Amino acid sequence: MAVQCSVTRAFDVYIVPMANPDGYVYTWTTNRLWRKNRGNAGGQCVGVDLNRNWDYQFGVGASSNTCSDLYKGPSAFSEPETQALRDVMTSLSEAGNLELVIAVHSYGQLLLHPWGWTTEEAPDTPEMAALGEIFANTARLSHGTVYTVSSASSGLYFASGSTDDWAKGVLNTKFAYTLELRDTGEFGFKLQESQILPTTQEVWEGLKAMLRDITGQKYTFL
Repeated sequence: MAVQCSVTRAFDVYIVPMANPDGYVYTWTTNRLWRKNRGNAGGQCVGVDLNRNWDYQFGVGASSNTCSDLYKGPSAFSEPETQALRDVMTSLSEAGNLELVIAVHSYGQLLLHPWGWTTEEAPDTPEMAALGEIFANTARLSHGTVYTVSSASSGLYFASGSTDDWAKGVLNTKFAYTLELRDTGEFGFKLQESQILPTTQEVWEGLKAMLRDITGQKYTFL
């Protein structure tokens, strides 16, 4: 869905509330920690890791085993979920309207920018790191939560076929990130209900600060 940001009228903000709806339903009915989608990729097991299915450096830091949680799929963009996101993002990029891409995950309290597939520096790394620090410094003001900013390969692990790497490597989006929400491992994927609201509060403040900064880079108000 598209919403106009309350912070600035310089941007439209496009939100995908759930990029893996079938997998999400499965977490409620069968397996609380299910990661993949529920597509039949033709192997022994069901599901593809959608964050390894994007067509940029496809296959590095991913698995060819259909039973792995990190199974990349039989080919890049083999899944309808990634195809749909690809088409919308490409359309926005071609119209010159894709300034910032953030894929929201959990957990780790990390704001990761490309690259995930190599330790080499991606284009615009200083700018991505600086904007990331604006997010982290602002988010910390809400509840004291510390978010660490780094490249994905340095801050987490090697991964390819991810949303942010594709946005940077194919669409040349200047600011591309993966945001890993609370916490750092005490509760992990089973975050306490009491932490949901403060997590959203700190992240929203950080995102607003990022948009304000990008606005200042693009426009001069007299």
